Amino acid sequence: MTTTASKATESCPGGAGPRPGAGKKTGTTAFIVHSATNEPVRELDRAHVWFFDLDAVHQLDTPPRFPLSAEERARADRLRSLVLRRRFVARCMLVRQVLGSLVGVSPEVLAFERTANGKPRLVLPGHAAAAGHVTALDFNLSHSENVLALAVALRRQVGVDIEVVQPGVDVLAVAEAQFTAEELDWLRGLPPEQQRLAFYRLWTRKEAMSKVSGQGIVSPPVATPSLATLHSFQFRLGEADVIGALALDSEV
Repeated sequence: MTTTASKATESCPGGAGPRPGAGKKTGTTAFIVHSATNEPVRELDRAHVWFFDLDAVHQLDTPPRFPLSAEERARADRLRSLVLRRRFVARCMLVRQVLGSLVGVSPEVLAFERTANGKPRLVLPGHAAAAGHVTALDFNLSHSENVLALAVALRRQVGVDIEVVQPGVDVLAVAEAQFTAEELDWLRGLPPEQQRLAFYRLWTRKEAMSKVSGQGIVSPPVATPSLATLHSFQFRLGEADVIGALALDSEV
């Protein structure tokens, strides 16, 4: 898996920017990519990202001690599709394993709440907070098809978005409904063979920026932190082309 990074200062509508050079799997100037759920996090001034193939997580059934909350189990039970149910369970498991390892507690004791804008937030149990475990941790996740991205930042808010490129989507029609007139004109002005990837780059960058606060593209505007960095990346997972973006606020 490889990633590419681009600066937020690139000039084009929404900061979609030209395609930048390739970075290493171990990270870019924007973030460090991890492969193991228990991999230590040492550089506190950079974001940390995990990418997972949800279909590669082996799970015959949910084990008795599997660290899902009652709410998560209920959500899984409401999913009629076996594939979607397995992906949801895998997603919960991976997020709990990564965050539990980072804060030094067992995955099953983690609890979550939502901010006023609906962004998930980690709630440490009382004994863990009293013991001095990491509390200034913000995380964000995005999933598309079988691909999961989990981003973590310390003392800063983070937003991440990924999309599996869908050849059959009418990107101009979606852009007409969701993009500004300037962005739509910019997209239409590109050669047809460039429009699809440009659409996904712009879409994920807009989503990553909005997810720093948790508002989402289609939500009413709210006050958002000033962004310090906005980076795009792209990689291939199996037969899927994945495009994404990561945003960090400037507060430290």
